[in-house]
Amino acid sequence: MNITIYRADCCGNAGNCVYPTKVTAGSADALKAATAYDHVCAEYKGNYRSNDNFLNSDTVVMDLDNDHSDDPEDWITAEKLDGLMPDISYALVPSRHHMVSKDGAAPRPKYHVYFPINTLTDKDDYSALKRGIRKEYPFFDGNALDAARFVYGSSAGDVIWHEGWVNIDEDVEPDAEDGGGEQDAAPRGPIPAGSRNNTLSRFAGRIIKRYGDTDRAHGIFMDEATRCDPPL
Repeated sequence: MNITIYRADCCGNAGNCVYPTKVTAGSADALKAATAYDHVCAEYKGNYRSNDNFLNSDTVVMDLDNDHSDDPEDWITAEKLDGLMPDISYALVPSRHHMVSKDGAAPRPKYHVYFPINTLTDKDDYSALKRGIRKEYPFFDGNALDAARFVYGSSAGDVIWHEGWVNIDEDVEPDAEDGGGEQDAAPRGPIPAGSRNNTLSRFAGRIIKRYGDTDRAHGIFMDEATRCDPPL
């Protein structure tokens, strides 16, 4: 897999908006060197970061700050993430606050997770994918889902390079409407013959990861199966 970022020549500068240096990292060491600088995961017009300047991206970064709980048993570690996403390609980079106390909270694992994706050229599609990832995996930070996100450089630890079988955009559905609402509840089309097994097996995997082996998961799956035409 390859992770594409665009880096600045500085680290820790929130006022910077220019990211001129493209880096395509094909290894943990290459990504660690590149992410030591402030960076973004999209190309922008004139290399100037803003939503309106978004041109394209083939990498999504998500924040994993483990601020959803103060109980260490609830924290998502590198090992737990591997169990949750065994088939998905990603790179795990410790953030600058990894295992460091912040705002009085106990030190905890903090990461940036980089996912290779098929290239997107629309900022709204890009943000929708990030919302879809967060909807599927709610432990990711919900405040970092726009198309002009920048990441502070960090050299807090080694990068974990997780080669999978699929990309994240093949595993989750984009969340087309920010915040949910009527569009989420709109009826979807049928699942035709020839794609029923594949569609439902992937759906089952997502439901099991979210709800476990429970009656609720089974009920949701059976509702989804009613979309098959002809019935499976």
